[in-house]
Amino acid sequence: MKRFVMIAAVLGVAVAGVSRAATVAEVKKKGVLVLGTDPTFAPFEFKGPDGTIQGFEIDIARAVARDLGVRLEIRAVGFGALMPQAVTSGRVDMAISAITITPERAKVVSFSQPYFRSAQVFIVRAGNPGKFAWPASVKGKVVGVQGNTTGQFVANDTLKPKGATIKVYDDFAAGLADVRAGRIAALIGDAPTVDDLKKRLPGQFDKAGADLAAEDYGMVFRKGSDLAAAANRTLARLKASGEYQQLLNKWIVQK
Repeated sequence: MKRFVMIAAVLGVAVAGVSRAATVAEVKKKGVLVLGTDPTFAPFEFKGPDGTIQGFEIDIARAVARDLGVRLEIRAVGFGALMPQAVTSGRVDMAISAITITPERAKVVSFSQPYFRSAQVFIVRAGNPGKFAWPASVKGKVVGVQGNTTGQFVANDTLKPKGATIKVYDDFAAGLADVRAGRIAALIGDAPTVDDLKKRLPGQFDKAGADLAAEDYGMVFRKGSDLAAAANRTLARLKASGEYQQLLNKWIVQK
């Protein structure tokens, strides 16, 4: 669901623990692959009960590190700072966080091959008491989006002209809280996120209306980095061995 706004912004000059590695050789030399992720999107990446970051995409990143023969270091980075600044500045070697592959992003970063196709959907309170529907009726409804995401972009282009009010959140969890409390009619999120919410929090959330948009996710690296090719080799191996399907079954496929 992620999208960044092309703005002339950079991180502060001195960032503690900044990683400047951009190539396979540099990553292997330091013995660690530094991953940036926004761990708020179960089942892709989230903090478990013990505080460790886990999820479908985290397991894919671990496989990339394992194939490189290095340790994976995970850094929780808010999405606004993650894409693209944390990647382009070298704060992280790689980003994975339900990041949609778009032509404008590809101008400033390198993507792996797509590893997951998702859809933007509307998350509502269970039973949909606000009777939110798309595309039938959005006029006068307040729809939440996380800032700097594809959801925000599509909402501004598609829902706002039809009379919806768009409310932007820095934190996806805050948007969910407003849905649950009835303060907004719906929140835009990824289809697997709704499935995960229904499983973990039964009777609280549901999906409403037609899908808003489809999108492909990719791993992100500094522009021109050969780490992207290394990630593609890992994806090919996972799919050929059946491990990719096992990860889908573990995290995404609804039992």
